[in-house]
Amino acid sequence: MTETQPIHDLFIRELSAEETDGLTKFHVLKYEDHLLRRFGQVQVIRKSPGRSETLNLREVADEVWALIEGKVEFAWHDLRHDSPTQDHWHHLRSDTPTLVLAPFGVAFGCRALDYQASLIRLSTHAEGAHSADREIPWEFEI
Repeated sequence: MTETQPIHDLFIRELSAEETDGLTKFHVLKYEDHLLRRFGQVQVIRKSPGRSETLNLREVADEVWALIEGKVEFAWHDLRHDSPTQDHWHHLRSDTPTLVLAPFGVAFGCRALDYQASLIRLSTHAEGAHSADREIPWEFEI
């Protein structure tokens, strides 16, 4: 992606789907994408609208999130002390399959809008593997 992002190291891309004979495949992540330097965990997540949400701050882990279906709001808050975009926020609403990167040191969260949303979460390290990993309250307008 050549477009300048509001947060340093942020990556956003619509997912491509391959549809043939009643089968749909979403191409989420390939080795050649160079987004994760190692593998730590993968989760399939379903979120319902109206639930309380938090931003997750990961000390070391990079995370790739893929919206598969539904409509969500993604939010990033750059808390890295040495970042050129320190303290910047970015919000993105998406209702199309989308891949996003949450770099380590950037607080990240997403919430479902309207209906249930299905996502895939991949990260370089398992959740809670580092002592500085923490949740931060996310105040948003309903």
